[in-house]
Amino acid sequence: MIQHYFKIAFRNILKYKTQSIISILGLAVGFTCFALANLWIHYEMTYDAYHEGADRMYILCKESVFGVNGYSTSIPYPASTVLKNDFPEVEAACAYTRWGQKTDVKADGSTAEVYEMQADSCFMNMFNISILSGSMDFIYSDDKIALTEDIAIRLFGSTDVLGKEVKNYNDDTKTVCAILSNLNHSNLTFGCWGQGEYFRRWQNDWNNGSFEIIIKLRKGTDPMAFQKKLAAHEIKADPRDPHRVFESIRLIPLDEYHYSSINRNKSFQFYYLILFSVAGALVILCSLFNYISLFITRMRIRSREIELRKVCGSSIGGVFILLFIEYLYIILLSGVLGMALVEMALPAFKKMSGVSGNIYGESLLYFVGILLLSLLLLVPFAIRRSHIRNTGNKYMLRKVSIAFQLAIGLLVTFCIIVMMKQIYFLTNTDLGWERKGIATINLLYPDKDFESIADKIKQFSCTKEVISGHCCLLPKTSGFSQTFDNWDGKEDGTKSIDMLCLWNCERTVSFYNLKLLEGEMVKPTETGKIMINESAAKALGMNDPVGKKLYQKNRAWTIIGIIKDFHITAPTEPVQPYTLVAEDILKGMGFSLGKGQILIKFHDGKWKELKQQIDSIFSQEYPEVRYRLFNTEEEYAGYLKSENALIKLLSFVTTVCIIIAAFGIFSLITLSCEQRRKEIAIRKVNGATIRNILIMFVKEYMLLLVIAGVISFPVGYVLMKRWLENYVEQTVISAWIYFAIFGGIMIVIFACIGWRVWQAARQNPAEVIKSE
Repeated sequence: MIQHYFKIAFRNILKYKTQSIISILGLAVGFTCFALANLWIHYEMTYDAYHEGADRMYILCKESVFGVNGYSTSIPYPASTVLKNDFPEVEAACAYTRWGQKTDVKADGSTAEVYEMQADSCFMNMFNISILSGSMDFIYSDDKIALTEDIAIRLFGSTDVLGKEVKNYNDDTKTVCAILSNLNHSNLTFGCWGQGEYFRRWQNDWNNGSFEIIIKLRKGTDPMAFQKKLAAHEIKADPRDPHRVFESIRLIPLDEYHYSSINRNKSFQFYYLILFSVAGALVILCSLFNYISLFITRMRIRSREIELRKVCGSSIGGVFILLFIEYLYIILLSGVLGMALVEMALPAFKKMSGVSGNIYGESLLYFVGILLLSLLLLVPFAIRRSHIRNTGNKYMLRKVSIAFQLAIGLLVTFCIIVMMKQIYFLTNTDLGWERKGIATINLLYPDKDFESIADKIKQFSCTKEVISGHCCLLPKTSGFSQTFDNWDGKEDGTKSIDMLCLWNCERTVSFYNLKLLEGEMVKPTETGKIMINESAAKALGMNDPVGKKLYQKNRAWTIIGIIKDFHITAPTEPVQPYTLVAEDILKGMGFSLGKGQILIKFHDGKWKELKQQIDSIFSQEYPEVRYRLFNTEEEYAGYLKSENALIKLLSFVTTVCIIIAAFGIFSLITLSCEQRRKEIAIRKVNGATIRNILIMFVKEYMLLLVIAGVISFPVGYVLMKRWLENYVEQTVISAWIYFAIFGGIMIVIFACIGWRVWQAARQNPAEVIKSE
């Protein structure tokens, strides 16, 4: 009997193959999006969660003009010693420094990009890093290095590499003295560990804030109370802490740091992952609603078949099993297809997300969850609705289903168009500085022949202007700030202010086309004069800053010009306060500015040519120089990589939603025409034209579209308005967006309705009535 039910169920699926295929595809795509998004979310939320006592580990950060969103994790090394010795709440503390960007390690003709770690044994103990072979000489010796197990295999093909030599990015030769266990799925992942001399040099120096500190609190310690205790500690003015490093300190849970707003290395906004997961869930709901409404409509059409089965001895349970198997077919087929889509999308997904581990096991769990939820909630609802006799509400579920699908399609389409408009706005609007057609060369090591390299680049036909010895705006490399303790008009109780500083400002302003709003430019040899940007004026509380003074401990500065704000940080971060001074002044203060960078303006469309020529010069004439070439426009576009990725993902989801809604309307129109053949025939007999019949159907679905728009557009406006508020520069949500989306969906509905209703309306009414 069960075999018979499976045959009948499969035949019914084939009978309505178009509707079944759409339902299966929709569920499969929705499942794939939902599963991958939730896998990604789970992966992001479990960074460093596997360490012993991970729930008691915190990374320290403090307010800083150099940090992301006003916070930085850079703290002097001696602070970790103070934490261990002076605070009994701290079970363990470690300080470390890890290069923010991967560097090359070479050996035996192989190259691996790795993060380089510098730390002491406290770090190893806290994170249970074991020495698989070798000794700890890499911590104490400058010519020794340790490799992780993975990197040793990538470079040498085995872990038996003690005594072998590798070269770092400076081409310094290091001897491998240890193989370490891997630290995977961690914010602290590294590939090599060395340069102990650098670490030892600064371990007692409060002036070097290039270390990060992680603490493990003892069980039962309240982190917020401990944070307040740290703030109280700064008031004591500990002589070992002359720079008050615990001022405005914050504790960030280590297992939350990866997706926090402070982490500048995150590949994707965590909030966007949630949106993508929600979008996948909405596609699943659209598909389920679409199939359930079609399922119930077909059951009404098959009511005579069901009654005949009962007459022939079939029980209510048997009928239920038959219908249940039909539904189960759709869910299982969509699950199989969904797993196949997961397999197809896996390479791109891993490249984008970095997710590793048991992908299929978790995906299967999500599918089983969706299956159980749909069976427990939707099937009984469908069976109950199928027994409702012809009443005024017999088409209510169908209408609600269509309205829901249209609302989802309108909402997601609206959100995507606003996102695209915002990204286009950020890419093309004036942000206060010139970023198109500009490149930067950072000479890493050694920095000899600096001027001769710049002179050669000037000779390229693709270059318009080349200047050297300046700090570039993006990527940010100035690394210099000024602290002002007092200024004209300062209110009592106001704290001192830190501002980032640009030097050699006359050439920098000209090169980047910064806009002088008021006053005049600082000349290269002028002493005691300074320019500030609009954000600095706001931070100082000055309405008319020109002519007013800023005071440091041993110097007074006169503000002679105001520069328009220039947005060189992520568009969600506020513009930072800046000062612009002459280079000679800073040299007179004893600052070592280095040689800066080479800044290049090139002709439109000549980026590839410029890159090829620069690479050729370095490879042929300066092979020993390690350098990095940046396209400023590409660097700024990197700020929008999360938004661009989200748009691509949501565009696919939107397309699926609209296709599901369109085919859902088409399928329901087809079934509705089958059910209402007699009604259409009688209307024609009574004088109705084909146009009248088309208008009757169009009115019904236009009303549903209007209802969907009334629901989705206000919701979309609220969501996107809040999203836009995250950006310093915002586009406007124009009225044309609503009309364009509404008109586009309306055309889709007309296309779905027109052909099928036209066919039904052209049938001979006499033949229809006789067949009925």
